[in-house]
Amino acid sequence: MFSQHLERVAEAFRRECESGKNVFVVSHYDTDGITSATILLKYLLGTNLNFHLRIVKHLTQDVCEEISVDEDWILVFLDLGSGHVDLIKNFFDVTKVFVLDHHVPTEHSHPNFFHFNPMFYGIDDLSASMVTYLFVGALDEKLKGEVVDLAVVGGVGDLKGGFGKNSRKIVDEGVELGKVVVERGIKLYGRYSRPIHKALEYSYEPYIPGITGSESNAVQFLAEHGIKVKEGDKWRRLCDLTLEEQRKLATAIIIERLRWKEEDAGDIFGDNYTLVERPVEIKDAQEFSTLLNACSRMKRWDVGIRVCLGDEKALEEASRILEEYRKKLADYLEMVRSGECIVETKKATFVRGEERIEEDFISTIVSILAVSDIASREKPIFGLAVSDDGSYVKVSGRVPKGYDVNIRDLLAEVCAELGGSGGGHRVAAGGMIPRGEEENFINLVEKRLDNHEH
Repeated sequence: MFSQHLERVAEAFRRECESGKNVFVVSHYDTDGITSATILLKYLLGTNLNFHLRIVKHLTQDVCEEISVDEDWILVFLDLGSGHVDLIKNFFDVTKVFVLDHHVPTEHSHPNFFHFNPMFYGIDDLSASMVTYLFVGALDEKLKGEVVDLAVVGGVGDLKGGFGKNSRKIVDEGVELGKVVVERGIKLYGRYSRPIHKALEYSYEPYIPGITGSESNAVQFLAEHGIKVKEGDKWRRLCDLTLEEQRKLATAIIIERLRWKEEDAGDIFGDNYTLVERPVEIKDAQEFSTLLNACSRMKRWDVGIRVCLGDEKALEEASRILEEYRKKLADYLEMVRSGECIVETKKATFVRGEERIEEDFISTIVSILAVSDIASREKPIFGLAVSDDGSYVKVSGRVPKGYDVNIRDLLAEVCAELGGSGGGHRVAAGGMIPRGEEENFINLVEKRLDNHEH
């Protein structure tokens, strides 16, 4: 049924394209949305069709009102739209509308509405980039080799619970096509592109207490364990270490995490995904994902798209953007670490970013805190930040490993009760609430968490 549905939606899209219509693409602004958009663009660039791409943070009534299409256009939503049929249904009487998404869907039937979402078939381990990859593969099998690495990058950036059975099949396709190599090893950011001490400094998953966030402590840590940071004048990277040095480093990290009473001290190991044909700066899928995320949070989605398309000049620009992003993030984390915007309640931790933390950073900060020693990892954590235009408050939530609360459902209910909206995934979700409802949000979350335990 799933594959048949895919073929039907792809065939409908192909027919519309062959009729010479223009294509209006609306995609989400995060890594998964950027890679999804690029995957579809790779197909559209091979046609003679005119197309327009719009990258958005949220699908809102205002965004929909700014979309101008008629019967000469095809309208496509990527990584959003499944839960917002009420916002896009007015387009159904105007033209054909396609939604390729992986969030919790709303069912709606209309002859002009083509909704491809694996969750209709109980499949919940595919990212939007992977959904778009399957769609484009159904349109043109030969394109799979050109875009499978982007599907993996989007999955790495979005699937917080890791790859499951269905997403793993796409990774395996990448391996078979010679575009992806999967290697078991230490999960540290910057295997190919960063000096080893910087990789330790920037390691948030796994988080290394006392070392993450401190360059000097990272250098000292390596020196104490006999691992040289330089070979002559050249900084050494993780990929430059001998097998014996890698084992020594792994053991040292595990011991350090045990010393800080990390329950999962050994979870520093995992699968690393190497993208065979990408430049060294983005050869690691996690690094590529982080780079795209930085471009998005710094409002340079165009640079992220160009990097995905293989523009080397854009990669240089994206690297500068990443450094700016890291500096901002470090400043925000230092503010949070000082405790000035942390509110601890009985059932949860709240980061009251308000106007002090930009809305584009609040979800990243909450994700980092969820695996760090800055806040309690025994309770869910939520972040709040006023939107850029001051019209609403962005909220973001994460639950610790093993905590039995569906954060997506909780945020959807609380945000809706306050006149906003929410959604996402079981362990990581977000939403919007009207400004001025922050205290009510905290009280409602606290009440629901309390009721859940009873």
